[in-house]
Amino acid sequence: TSSASFLPEGSGGAPSGAVALAQQFGFSVGDRGGERSPEFYADLVTSDEILRQVVTRSFPRTPTEEGSDEVDLFTHYKVVGATEEERIERAVYALSRDLSVTTDRDTGIVRFSVTTSDPVLSRGMAALVLELVNDFDLTTRRSQASAERLFSGERLTQLTGELREVEDSLMNFSLENRLFGNSPSLQLEFERLQRAVARREALVTSLAQAHESARIEEVRNTPVITLIESPRVPAIRDPRGRVTTIAVGLVTGTILGVFLAFVRNYREADRMKEDPQLAGLSALWSEAVNDVTRLFRRSSR
Repeated sequence: TSSASFLPEGSGGAPSGAVALAQQFGFSVGDRGGERSPEFYADLVTSDEILRQVVTRSFPRTPTEEGSDEVDLFTHYKVVGATEEERIERAVYALSRDLSVTTDRDTGIVRFSVTTSDPVLSRGMAALVLELVNDFDLTTRRSQASAERLFSGERLTQLTGELREVEDSLMNFSLENRLFGNSPSLQLEFERLQRAVARREALVTSLAQAHESARIEEVRNTPVITLIESPRVPAIRDPRGRVTTIAVGLVTGTILGVFLAFVRNYREADRMKEDPQLAGLSALWSEAVNDVTRLFRRSSR
């Protein structure tokens, strides 16, 4: 078994600038990739999207005298099928039985393991699963950042134009009304224009920051998951099959015991037929056992 564990970056973190700003305007938007739960990654690890890519690759395996140093999973799982799609589906099903994943709600850590008969193969499969999860997360983050950049860019252009309009209105008002301190209505209009300018300046500043953040996120190529435990080649084989061996031994022993008891009873029955006194004694013993059994059942009620 080769295991790996990772911590999704920003799990439970704050929303991005564009998302936070959209929420301030009352728009409902989806969570960013950084807010995906550990359960999401657990489902991603075992998803067909990931497993189908794994089964179509070749992996190194423990060198042998007869075979090559690489093997594909169709060969490893001895998959047969009339079509390529059928072979892939059968291989995905076989791989899903060798892949297990767990999550820790307290820490947010996701752990998964791959168990095969070859330790080198297990390590290669686990490493590829980890790589595909990171690639998927990075790609979706970039896609979401691109959409946010477009949204913030369009809104920034619109708000910048509105800011210029209210600034022009404030400037024209100041030129036309140089002395308005003695007029309550003009004073009120001046303050209203000032508030409009300040409000749009704040929006433009927030959107400019969100737009720049989205541009950086769009071209980001650094890992988006923190690796806790990297896949490795296990030095000791798993005690795989011990439970099965014990179960088979118990079943075999039970069957053998029942068979020997049957043979013994059959012999005793033949002996009783030949000796009437022995048969009578056996009957009396059976009746005594039945009486004791009935008394025990009554007392236990």
